Amino acid sequence: MRITLSAGMRFVAFPALVLSLTVLSAPSVLSAQAIKPGQSEADVRAAWGEPLTVRKLGDYSYMFYTNGCLKTCGTYDVVILEKDQVVDAIVRAQGRSYEGVSSSPPERKPEPTNVAPTAP
Repeated sequence: MRITLSAGMRFVAFPALVLSLTVLSAPSVLSAQAIKPGQSEADVRAAWGEPLTVRKLGDYSYMFYTNGCLKTCGTYDVVILEKDQVVDAIVRAQGRSYEGVSSSPPERKPEPTNVAPTAP
């Protein structure tokens, strides 16, 4: 069976094909899975893909992920690991979730820090 497309159909079909292939081949936040306390760095990479960057200090690792709302959220999505086990996460991206208790849940509103005056 052979399918032929008229010039007008090719004009519409080709961009749709390119868009479909781009969506299928691009890493998608929407297809990401939840992460859980106790998972390893490899587990996080399997669920969310490669991070933007990873920082390490002592027993702690910090995996930073883009989330599409850096300007409005004020932070990247961050997964915090201690001795290669997830202990906390800050998640703002749609389609990502953390099944533990986050130290910074999305519904938490910013508020000023009360600083005690220093004695003279």
